[in-house]
Amino acid sequence: MACKSDVEREPWLTFFWDISNYSYCWQSKGEYFLSPSMGLVENASWRLMLFPRGSKENVYLSICGKCNDGSESITVERELALLTKDDLILHIKPRGKKKFVKKGNLENVFLKCDEIVTTINNFLFRDSLRIRFRLWRTDGKAMTPTTFFARTVLCVREINIDWNIERFTSLLPGEKVNFALSGESEDDKAALNIEVNEESQIVISINSFYESMKFLILQPFLINTDGLKIDCGRREMLQQELKENATCTLPFTQKYLMDNKNVYLKNDVLSLYLECSWCDGFDLNRIEKISIGNNKINHKLCRSHSDVEEPQKEADLKEDLINLYVEGTLSDVKLRTTFQTFHSHKAILSARSPVFRAMFTTDMKEKIQQCVDIPDLEDDTVLRMLFYMYTDDLEGLQWERAVKLYDAADKYLIATLKNKCSSFMKRNLCPSKACEVLGLADIHRDGNLKKAAQEYAVAHEEVVFNSDEWSEFAKNNSTLAADTMLRKWKRPTTA
Repeated sequence: MACKSDVEREPWLTFFWDISNYSYCWQSKGEYFLSPSMGLVENASWRLMLFPRGSKENVYLSICGKCNDGSESITVERELALLTKDDLILHIKPRGKKKFVKKGNLENVFLKCDEIVTTINNFLFRDSLRIRFRLWRTDGKAMTPTTFFARTVLCVREINIDWNIERFTSLLPGEKVNFALSGESEDDKAALNIEVNEESQIVISINSFYESMKFLILQPFLINTDGLKIDCGRREMLQQELKENATCTLPFTQKYLMDNKNVYLKNDVLSLYLECSWCDGFDLNRIEKISIGNNKINHKLCRSHSDVEEPQKEADLKEDLINLYVEGTLSDVKLRTTFQTFHSHKAILSARSPVFRAMFTTDMKEKIQQCVDIPDLEDDTVLRMLFYMYTDDLEGLQWERAVKLYDAADKYLIATLKNKCSSFMKRNLCPSKACEVLGLADIHRDGNLKKAAQEYAVAHEEVVFNSDEWSEFAKNNSTLAADTMLRKWKRPTTA
């Protein structure tokens, strides 16, 4: 029989809600969708309300409770957390007491948008979000713990389009080139067109798309004469915008492409590759499993087997450390940017960075004031740097974040973080990024990254050296540009 302390520690109700393809949520600001209902547990049912783009009051997540046994209200302690793929806590609303009024007339606000949007955008893994909701009884009554596992899957469809616009240099302002698509049914039809406006901008318009479409992501690429794909930006469109003729403007003008036609226009053809993906509703929204009881073992009835190796859970230390950071337990130092303050631990920072260690072990002002001012770093960069220092993870890394983290890692001498960011940039080099990486490597005296950028520039010399970016780069970095271009003639020759 469980003792009272066990009952108090064990949640009465635990709810895990996994949402797949989260970035395709189509709800506009003020709109929400509901989780599957957490059944009837002690004549009460619960549901989460998720506002992907926030409510009018800037609410992100709420909970609805409903009593069905005639009670005027039910009082519980509740906690809500956003988790990573390894069930590490990214954001938590600490355990607190709340009274829910009879018949679900109360919507209890758990999280505000400004509390968690940055966290979700930074650490969303494989476009999946996991939410954990827990309830504890406050009446001291011993109850059998119940755990619900719910899953919501947004239905995502994809289509890739090869689009060649012939005689592109002859395309006049306002003249449109159409592209028609047919879907699985007669109602599934789409019409795209491309035109050049009076400012020489190249604009893709979506005149109509599939009726069932609620949210569209359009990712256009320009294919240069070497067959390389050049990223032209990502465009997200809600249903209302699609109904009003949505547009996507490419980052290159017609004039620029004509001036560099040997790089971009093979035989006067503009070659585009469009990645289109959209959501047309829910594919799944249900409770998949219910677990009743905690299945605890009475160890007094078990005999120890010292020759059997106890399995180790790899995530234990990582989970403990990230919880220590998220909950702010025993924090003894603050990192302060222009807009936000982050609570941290001197021991962790000192173990990961010799710069922080010097701050906290010498008579520097940071040791005395218990605060480190870093106005030159953005909030997002500091958050990701801290997450790495506590977990050694770099989930959801993207180009701009990698560059900023590289700067931060170099400033605080976090060698492993700097190496991982450098490796990411090497793997994702493209013609439009070559100058940026070359300059970055030179500033930070990173020989390996500099060599990789120079070798890439020489290997793609026709695209890189003929670009406007390179011309501007060479004006400001003449010695570095000359050294890079000379590598073309310093290549090792074969006998």
